[in-house]
Amino acid sequence: MDYPSDVRKSQSVAIVMVFTALIVGSDYVLAGIANVKLLDSLAFLAAYLFGFRIGASVGILSEFIWAYATPWGAPGYIAPFLIVGEVIYALAGSAASRIWAKEQTFLSGKSVALGGLLAICALVWDLETEFGTALIAFWPSVTVVNYAATVLVGLPFTLAHEVSDFLFGMLLVPTLILMIPRLGWTRRFEMRPILAEKKD
Repeated sequence: MDYPSDVRKSQSVAIVMVFTALIVGSDYVLAGIANVKLLDSLAFLAAYLFGFRIGASVGILSEFIWAYATPWGAPGYIAPFLIVGEVIYALAGSAASRIWAKEQTFLSGKSVALGGLLAICALVWDLETEFGTALIAFWPSVTVVNYAATVLVGLPFTLAHEVSDFLFGMLLVPTLILMIPRLGWTRRFEMRPILAEKKD
């Protein structure tokens, strides 16, 4: 059955809202642990299951809400770097779905590969946001030395981010990739990872 475009759009909005609610809620639960969040993994997962546009929407909307609703205060000028950085995870999730879309199981090697991919995304995200931090802190005299110093100062947070994304990517994401379609989402919405892109 092929749903009308307005129905598919409504379904896409519903998916984005569900993922965003889960992310923001989990952000509050994990707020006391620096740089440990489900946001990255769920943005990746949304893109893997439902396509890049849904994954990017989930990541951008969730990061935007959390940036200004966080108990630690608004992030200021760095906010655009934080928000746009989530697109990295949507790109990775969409690309991964084209490789593993037909997988029915995720054995240890593939789970580790997913975790490694999430860790790489975390590294790129951290380097991008630290570049933004260096721009804000040292403008207009930004140098490679300034940027390197910013990266070194943020190293403990970077490591926590990469390790947590690796663990979530290895343990949580493969489980949800297999579980969510069995709950009927991809059948109901007719959005398998690659088919979702073709239908948009």
